[in-house]
Amino acid sequence: MKGVVMMSQKGKWTLLLFVDILLFLLAITTTLTPIYFLVILLSFFIYKDGNAVLFKEYDERKKQKYEEYKRVQEAAQATIRTGKLLKRKGSCNK
Repeated sequence: MKGVVMMSQKGKWTLLLFVDILLFLLAITTTLTPIYFLVILLSFFIYKDGNAVLFKEYDERKKQKYEEYKRVQEAAQATIRTGKLLKRKGSCNK
């Protein structure tokens, strides 16, 4: 296919998001209601199908932070349950 530029998935969704933003700005400046509906439909389409492609790295970082948070929370709960937090090393029980 000559003359056809193949675009990556992320590039396609980024372009659609940019077009959606431009349409939104156009709708605000012209106050044409049909453009608002077009913006809403395009935004929903981008969110539904393009979110995983556009924000893949962000979602992965968010998931890693959440898993780390859960590990720390479980360790803190285990420490509180066992009471090791209040006991000092080398202290004598008399």
